[in-house]
Amino acid sequence: MKEVVSVAGDTEVYLVGGALRNLALGVPAAPDYDFAVKDDIAAFAAEVAARLGGAHFALDAEAGVFRVVLKDGAKVTLDFTPLSPGGIDEDLGKRDFTVNAMAIPARSLFSPGSLPIDPFGGIEDARRRVIKAVSETVFDEDPLRMLRAVRLSRQYYLDITPDTFSLIKKKAGLIGKSSPERIRDEITELFLANGTAEGIELLYGTGLVNEILPEISGWASVQGYDLLRHTLATLKEAESLLAGLSQYTFPGFSERLREYFQRSEGQLSNLCIFKLAAFFHDFGKPYAISREEGRLTFIGHDTKGAEGIKGLFQRLRFSRKTVNDLSFFIKNHHRVFMLAALKERSFRAKGHYFRASGSSGGLMLLCLALADARATRGSEDAELYSVVLDMMSFYYGVYTKKKPKPLLTGQEIMDTFGVAEGPLVGEIIGELNSRVEQGLIRTKREAKSHIRKWLKERDL
Repeated sequence: MKEVVSVAGDTEVYLVGGALRNLALGVPAAPDYDFAVKDDIAAFAAEVAARLGGAHFALDAEAGVFRVVLKDGAKVTLDFTPLSPGGIDEDLGKRDFTVNAMAIPARSLFSPGSLPIDPFGGIEDARRRVIKAVSETVFDEDPLRMLRAVRLSRQYYLDITPDTFSLIKKKAGLIGKSSPERIRDEITELFLANGTAEGIELLYGTGLVNEILPEISGWASVQGYDLLRHTLATLKEAESLLAGLSQYTFPGFSERLREYFQRSEGQLSNLCIFKLAAFFHDFGKPYAISREEGRLTFIGHDTKGAEGIKGLFQRLRFSRKTVNDLSFFIKNHHRVFMLAALKERSFRAKGHYFRASGSSGGLMLLCLALADARATRGSEDAELYSVVLDMMSFYYGVYTKKKPKPLLTGQEIMDTFGVAEGPLVGEIIGELNSRVEQGLIRTKREAKSHIRKWLKERDL
């Protein structure tokens, strides 16, 4: 920051946007800073980058926006945008919400007692913890700001003022002018924030859901069934589960689960995918609903949901991996319940579950089942919880451990037992692996003895 001040000299440069908002709200500063610059922005950004040993590039060449990224491993970005011709007051008047419409001259950043330029009462609104539109035209200028209002309200625990809420309802139809990619990014941020369920309720209340997610606009009453209530409850339980990744809830696994959900294996983090799966897991119910003997049934809703969700997320330009992952979790969200219904869960059945779930994806299905069951029952399902802990113990204690060298290769099995190449060889290898994992077989001799007995019992 001091380098920016040094480069600025007599140039009119202001720190604006999120950094000041977070300071006013008393929350940690984000690792990105926005500056409004009056003079040659390209040259200014280049000089700042040179001083900091970073790189600079045009973020939006047409608008004259440049970004500086540090190269020393610090995840800090500095964005430089042109200052409005009418000066800083005009510049702030073009911003979205009062808490974002504050500025401080770069030369005053390290001066004790310096106060932000705050023409719209952003400091007071931050104190009141509200989101308030700067003007009635903010959503005409950029309709995506309506979705941003919802996201910011959950991200920072703010209330949207009644006037701004009414304005969003009035202008909701404009959101379609925003690109699918920008809508996708705001939805992603909403699902990364705390209180996502309350954010979705705001999407319904403002009418935005009808415009951006029309497929779910009727969920409050699907032939008299309140699907929205259940999906929101499942999402809340998922958030509660994530917040409670403690030794008490998941003894022995909490830190590894926390690391798993923080990890990104594609476009989105596992945490985001999990919350999306929790909310959309019953996406197929409206397409599978029928009434039999006075009862509503949803036979095949998992398959219909897995197919239907693809169109929605492809429309919003999510990556192919994200679409396929979400489709998989929706299609298989009952798999854990079927596993729990087994009288016995053999090592082979447990191993098959994780292999069929893409290994670590099985962890997400276990947690999704817990959230779904809690939402349905209103309390913990003790039997299901026991199964989940057992499966996690298997995953971390057996499945993910480095596998020893096989006691018998496929060729040795064919040569020793006269078995022809084919599925039977794979069956034998699976049987051996299961016994080895259980510690029942340790040597090549024991392996051969067991397979002779195993083949004899099957008249093979």
